[in-house]
Amino acid sequence: MRRRTLLRALGLAAGAGTLGTPASAAPLPWADFDRQVRAEFARERLVGAAVAIVSADRVLHRLTLGHTDPGRRTPISPRTHFLVASTTKSMSSLLAATYVDEGVIGWDQRAVDAWSGFRAPTPELTRTLRVRDLLGMGTGIGEPAALSTLHEGFPTAEQLLQQVVNLPVEAPPETRWIYNNTVYATGGYLPLLASGVRPADVAAAWVNAIRTRVFAPAGMTTSTIADDPRGVVADYSRGNGVDIFGGTNVLPYGPVGSYAPAGGTLSTLDDMASYVRLQLRRGRSVTGRRVVSAANLAECWRPHVDVPIDPVLDPDGVAQGYGMGWIRERFTDGTSLVWHNGAIDGFTAYVGFLPERDLGLVVLNNLNPEPTGLFLYLYVLNLILSSRFGLNEGVPPKVSAAAARARETLTAKGPTTRPVDPRRVGPWLGYYEGGYLLALDRSRLVLALQSRRFDLRWVRGETYLMADGLVPGATVLLRRDPDGTPTLAVAGVETVRREVGPN
Repeated sequence: MRRRTLLRALGLAAGAGTLGTPASAAPLPWADFDRQVRAEFARERLVGAAVAIVSADRVLHRLTLGHTDPGRRTPISPRTHFLVASTTKSMSSLLAATYVDEGVIGWDQRAVDAWSGFRAPTPELTRTLRVRDLLGMGTGIGEPAALSTLHEGFPTAEQLLQQVVNLPVEAPPETRWIYNNTVYATGGYLPLLASGVRPADVAAAWVNAIRTRVFAPAGMTTSTIADDPRGVVADYSRGNGVDIFGGTNVLPYGPVGSYAPAGGTLSTLDDMASYVRLQLRRGRSVTGRRVVSAANLAECWRPHVDVPIDPVLDPDGVAQGYGMGWIRERFTDGTSLVWHNGAIDGFTAYVGFLPERDLGLVVLNNLNPEPTGLFLYLYVLNLILSSRFGLNEGVPPKVSAAAARARETLTAKGPTTRPVDPRRVGPWLGYYEGGYLLALDRSRLVLALQSRRFDLRWVRGETYLMADGLVPGATVLLRRDPDGTPTLAVAGVETVRREVGPN
C-alpha cells in the first residue's frame, strides 16, 4: 500500500509446453523458466513465493517456492493465502464499475453529486473532482508520509472520509501523479455512499459488496478482506522481513482497517490467477459469468495521468500512466502491459497482463518490500518480456544486481549500531502522540505502534536505527523540545512528543 514502494518499483521498472501467444515470439520452455526463477529466489534469499502465468482460457503454468515462514514448517501452495495489499485497488475500481453498469454512479459524475457529504481540501476541488478522479491518483492532493507509511490502520471509515478535507494540495488536477491511499479509499467507498449507505456503516457494506460483486462472481472462492489471516483461513503465510544484520524474521501483520479499499485483500495464487483471467476475458469470469461490462472494465485500464519510467530498467517502455487502480504501460512494439503491485509488512504482490498478447502474470511473495521484496516480480516479469517478446532484453540480471545492492545497503548498517544502554534511554520511555510506545523489553529498546514492533539499535548520540520491521534501517531520533519534553522523530516521517512517561 505504501507510496514509496510503488515509486521504487517504477524505478526498477499448471500446465506444460510453451506460452500460448503469437508464433513470432520466441518460446519459453517451462523447465528453463522454473530453473531461472528458482535461482533468482535463492539469490534473493526469499522465504516463500507463488507464480502463475495465465491466458484468458486457462492457467498456463504455476510455480510455488519455499515456505510460509523462516522455520520452513509449511510449504507454499497455490491455495496459501497472502496479503496482496494495493493490488486491491483494481478490485475496488472493478467494484465501482459494476455500479456504473447499473447507473448508480458515473465515471464523470462529480463526487459531491454522487455523495453530498464529500469534501476535498478546497471548495474548487470539492465542486470539480469526479468519481474517476478519486480512483486515479491525479487529483493533485498529497498524503503525509506519516499517514501513508504507518498510520493507515487508525481511523474509522467515517474518520477517513472526514480527513480528506485536511490533506495538502500539491499540484493542479491531472498534472502530476501523486499516490494517495486516503483519496483512493474514499473513491472505493463512494458507490456505497451513493447508494445511501451511511458513513458509519460504509466499511462493512463495502466488505459485503466486494465479496458478493467481485470475489464470488470472479471465481475468487477463498479471497476475503482481513488484516490478519489467523482465525480467518486455515492455509496462510506469515509475513517476513530482513533485518539490518541480514537475518530473516517473522513480522507482525500490518494494520489496514478502514483503508481496505486501497489494500485490504487476503488471497491465493489460484484466486489471483482467476482475477487476472477475468481481465483478459474482458469482464467474464472463469465460470463464464459476466461480472462487469467490457467497456467499463476497459475504462479502469485507461491512463489519464503520466507515471515515470526508468530508462535503465525499463528500456523499451515508451509511456505509462495511471488509470483507475491500474497502471498501463506501452512498449516500443506497441504491446501494452496493465499492472499494479502491492506492498505491506512482510508481503509483496504483483498482477499484470498483456491484453494484446493474451497473457497474464501473478507473483506473490512473503517478504517485506524493503529492502528486497519487490525484486522477484520484476525479475519474473522481465524474464517473460525478454525471453518471449524480445522486450527489455538484459534487464533480468540488472534486477538481480539491484536486489543484491539493496540488501547490501541495508546490512551494511548493522555493524554501525550497538545495543542500547537502558540507563541512557530511560528518560525517553513512555507513550507518545500518534499511538507510539517506547519501551524496554528486557535489554532491547522497542518502538511499538498498533500491531507493529520495531527493535531499535543505538548508533551515536541521539540517533538510533530500526533494526527490523516495515522500514528496516530507518533513523529514529530521541530528543527534547525546548520545554524539555521528550520527543521521538522517525526521520522523514514525523516527530511526536511524549504524552505519558513509563509506569
